[in-house]
Amino acid sequence: MKYRLLIYLICFTVFSHSQETDLNDSIYITSFKHKIMLKANVNTQAESYSIQKTDTENFSLTANNNFKFTLSANYEFLGLSIGFSPKARNLPYKTSFQDIKVRLFIKQWIQNIQYRRVRGFYRDGEILEGIQEEFPNFKTISWNGATSYVMNPNFSLKHVLYNTEWQRKSAGSLIPSLRYGYQRISDYVENAKEVQNFYNISIASDYYYTWVLEKNWFVTPSISPAIGVRFTNYALNDISEQNTLLTTSLNLGLYFGYTSPDFVAGANFNFDSKASNAKAKTNIISDRSYAKLYFGYRFNAPSSFKKRADWIKEKVKNK
Repeated sequence: MKYRLLIYLICFTVFSHSQETDLNDSIYITSFKHKIMLKANVNTQAESYSIQKTDTENFSLTANNNFKFTLSANYEFLGLSIGFSPKARNLPYKTSFQDIKVRLFIKQWIQNIQYRRVRGFYRDGEILEGIQEEFPNFKTISWNGATSYVMNPNFSLKHVLYNTEWQRKSAGSLIPSLRYGYQRISDYVENAKEVQNFYNISIASDYYYTWVLEKNWFVTPSISPAIGVRFTNYALNDISEQNTLLTTSLNLGLYFGYTSPDFVAGANFNFDSKASNAKAKTNIISDRSYAKLYFGYRFNAPSSFKKRADWIKEKVKNK
């Protein structure tokens, strides 16, 4: 059912825009939309939550996967990423991890849709009698989306994040974004199911600037402040709570890498800080930094693949 919903969301977004991504090459940007971009990356972003046990006591839960691997493919107006993670620590605890992202490139618009599922956590930092407490049923499922618009047509966000274009001259842009999502966190407490639902919506004002160095090299710093609203509800046995929270966040990024017509490689560093005007039962750990390393290869699409993509574009244009 969840995969059907993902397909419906993709089709709805494509048909609602009813246009193809057609960005002509310029002195600032070279497009590789007619080539398939395959990319692999590894990142160190941790999955951690703060649990409010009592009014004065809390503790942290962390998934047993310090490294996450992602394989992605982009072609024409569509991109797909699949993330997975091996068990990272020498511990008996197991964590299952799924991360699926779909991207749509529609001229200066970029639409992201994400499904994410993580199950199996352990209590961070506390070891009793040589054993670290395990939370095998602690599970989080989330559906997230983001709609972004690149205001400067001479700046390529697709070069920085997706490598489907090549920024040839230095440029920057303000990128307004609308972010929205649903997250469900569940666990079992003394054989009773504990459930917390989060409904998030926020507005972000991203800014990126790419410095092109020696033709093939680039450096891009970014800043992304956001403000939003989070609606929560919590249920355990006969206990039920509902809250409305004001949320703020700040993301700082630094991207650098190498680009050529066939190969790409690079790294980026990010710092995330999140806050709200009140605490829920379960909260995402704030103030996290992480790094990513990637490499990729572009190649011409097989004729059969290209024909299918052209057929889809024609159907969308005729709607």
